[in-house]
Amino acid sequence: MGSAACSHVRIDILLQPKMKTLFPLLLLSLLPLLPGSCSAAPVNPEEIVRGSWAHYKRTFIMQGRVVRPQNTNDTVSEGEAYAMLRAVLMNDKKTFDECLAWSEATLSRKESHGDNLLAWHFENGRVSDSTSASDADIDYAYSLLLAHRAWQESRYLDLSRTVLQSILDKESVLVNNKLYLLPWPVGKGGSTPETVPQNPSYYAPSHFRLFYEVTGDKRWIELVDTTYELLGRLQKSSEKPGLVPDWCALDLQGNIIPMQGKANGYGWDAVRVPLRIAADYYLNNDHRALKVLRRFSGFFEQEFRENGKIASGYSGSESTKSPMENPLFYAAAYAATEAADSPIAPEMLHRLRNYIHQNSDEWYYNEADDYYVNSLAWLAEYFQITKKTPTTND
Repeated sequence: MGSAACSHVRIDILLQPKMKTLFPLLLLSLLPLLPGSCSAAPVNPEEIVRGSWAHYKRTFIMQGRVVRPQNTNDTVSEGEAYAMLRAVLMNDKKTFDECLAWSEATLSRKESHGDNLLAWHFENGRVSDSTSASDADIDYAYSLLLAHRAWQESRYLDLSRTVLQSILDKESVLVNNKLYLLPWPVGKGGSTPETVPQNPSYYAPSHFRLFYEVTGDKRWIELVDTTYELLGRLQKSSEKPGLVPDWCALDLQGNIIPMQGKANGYGWDAVRVPLRIAADYYLNNDHRALKVLRRFSGFFEQEFRENGKIASGYSGSESTKSPMENPLFYAAAYAATEAADSPIAPEMLHRLRNYIHQNSDEWYYNEADDYYVNSLAWLAEYFQITKKTPTTND
């Protein structure tokens, strides 16, 4: 794949100036490509962002419903939220409104459960599981707030506030006087009277800060603190120091314990953690975010030095390390190593881009119908376009 000449394309999302301060990682404007990144880039990051959105819309979004072709064209609430976030970033109001309308008409639990969360699973023409998933709900609320800032329609803000209240009411819980985010409503899934399920990749501190700004509810700031306290404990206690598991649980004293029936290694859920924490680092310059990213980076540096690659998953032993590589795991490694100013960061980006394919003016990662990878891997290009070097006290 040949190099493309650097251009100074700008996709203006018509934000208030304040937004450029609030969302430097997820800027609703594609800033001019930094001159220093041209020579190493096989393609222009702005072209990837534009082209990957064109492919995503054509392949995965059908009249507002986001489908997973490799899963019999079912739909999960997370996918609707990913598409809505990305539509705002691309100033694509038509697609945003279509996804919002389908989600509200089909997945909303307002009539069935009396809250404003989304049912997580739709297949064969109906909602097959009405349980909500908090990662989708927080991304959904976040996309609505961005839409309000971008397009100044009060209905987005009004709906986001009702979703946020439902999240706090149904998907958060006190454990030993500390507030935690639940992956689903209280009492569902793997919850028992003695255990509290946790998915570290559902925590999004940059989201929580904006939620506090909009609502004034200090519980969102409590969840920011919980994020870093939980991740710090997990990274230090992991059999792979620096990594965090897909799932874990808490006992009633707040001690971390394995979650029965769920993966406890660094895999397809936990790979999102570096991306979420990098957002908070670039956005808010929180020294705790940089500490988390440096621990991730330390693991990736050692792994790359010893094995020459980043695998698509790690558990407690070498025998259960995945032998495979995947672009999403390189996107996460790039997010951590770039923030930590690691010497392997350029190679992580290069490895990620080796998985890019071009079809006319469209770009995709890995396989054309790979919903999950193509939902997230492109975020690494946002680091290229919007990255800056915050000053920290760390």
